[in-house]
Amino acid sequence: MSRCGMGWGRRMACLWTIAAALATGGVAADVPTTPEAAAATLEAQAGRFWGAVLAAPADRRARLERDFSPGLRERRGDEALLEIFAELAEVVGPDVASATPTRVGAPSGGDELHYRFADGRGVALTLALTDTLPARIDRFGLRPLPPQVAAVAPDRLPAAIGARVKAEFEAGRFSGAVLVARRDEIIHAQAIGLADRSTGRPNTLDTPINLGSINKMFTGIAIAQLQAEGKLDWQDTVGKHLPDFPNAAIRDRVTIHQLLTHTSGVGSYWNPKHEARLAELDTQGEFLDLFVDDALRFEPGDGLEYSNGGPVILGLVIEALSGVDYYTYIREHVYVPAGMTHAEHYRRDDAQAGFAHGYLPGEDGAWQDNTTQLSLRGSAAGGGYASINDLLAFSKALADGRLLPRSQLETLWTVQVETGPVGYGYLTSIGNSGGRRWIGHDGGAPGIAAEFLYYPDERLSIIVLANQDNAARPLREWLHALVEASIPVP
Repeated sequence: MSRCGMGWGRRMACLWTIAAALATGGVAADVPTTPEAAAATLEAQAGRFWGAVLAAPADRRARLERDFSPGLRERRGDEALLEIFAELAEVVGPDVASATPTRVGAPSGGDELHYRFADGRGVALTLALTDTLPARIDRFGLRPLPPQVAAVAPDRLPAAIGARVKAEFEAGRFSGAVLVARRDEIIHAQAIGLADRSTGRPNTLDTPINLGSINKMFTGIAIAQLQAEGKLDWQDTVGKHLPDFPNAAIRDRVTIHQLLTHTSGVGSYWNPKHEARLAELDTQGEFLDLFVDDALRFEPGDGLEYSNGGPVILGLVIEALSGVDYYTYIREHVYVPAGMTHAEHYRRDDAQAGFAHGYLPGEDGAWQDNTTQLSLRGSAAGGGYASINDLLAFSKALADGRLLPRSQLETLWTVQVETGPVGYGYLTSIGNSGGRRWIGHDGGAPGIAAEFLYYPDERLSIIVLANQDNAARPLREWLHALVEASIPVP
């Protein structure tokens, strides 16, 4: 099972985090004597790097042993490196295989190779080699490249966004809803595609769509509300609030802070137990049963690994301190005060909820309903539903201080761990584009994808919800680049 979870956007971000870690430490390469030699070395070694990534699974180990340094393999471990190669092959492999790299100067010095994909996305690869012959790859770094988008006049933004959304839909790459708003002005809002392909029911701006891990933000806010009430402290151990927690290592050594920042060592519940019990998972306790007996992945506070188990434990803390179940607490303390009228952790068998079904391509290329691939209900880590209008209401509630005062929100929005190009606070991603700060989260599961960005200093929202597999991130990245290029900083 993937160490980065199942959401495509989350797996991308997780891979950048891992790759950034792999770019540190070790021995730097000797500098070739001529620019031509440097280019040849970089491109040749990049070919070997991607050769290992794109090789058949049975052939990757031999390539790892031949082309990567003993030092790198000792530092990171062969199995971990092979897992990363497999992730990269699935997430960007087909695109890289058809892309021609361009050699440019790296932001940190030296050179890197840029790979641009047909959909406008791209990645940058940096390598460092051993100073022994034959040279081997001793370090590598990957980072996403922003799409190349030309600015348009602000009054032409709605037409430009509408045309792009329509084109993505007609190409079969998007179904869902898109919204861009600034302060009280909705710049563009559009729903497209079908919420239920079997009945022809269309998506609307009020159709609830599965949010995936965006729900983590609501869990973080709930924990911060309880902290503001004096019911917990960030450095409390799990055992202080769950004294009967069955895993002693988690109970006695893991803190609330670590659960909020993915630094606890707690793993995730994407495992065979999860697959076997999908149709019955309906409480935080049932999700806990899936992973509670697993050993910690690392010593609490000494590592970083994206976790769906951590928020489940936080959900149990919320239940213990509030006296109500997690779903009721989030409804009463987040959804209702924010005015999120269509938001809920709906059960997958709720025929009256009106949520969008998710779809993913089957082996025959036809779209398949994702219902049987979802748990009966989502958890505190993700899987709830909201419409695009609900997330606009959530943005306004953040701006108005209806969920927490701004000073306490800033605690959630303070970078606690660096994860490559995007930092992570308390169950919230934090970025900075040209001096413009944004916060948010993405989400994904089979058949759905979601992206939420909010610029708190500008009250600018960029939201994409898709009831189609892997469909939100490319459009959000394009929107992100277009909006930042076309709307000046106030």
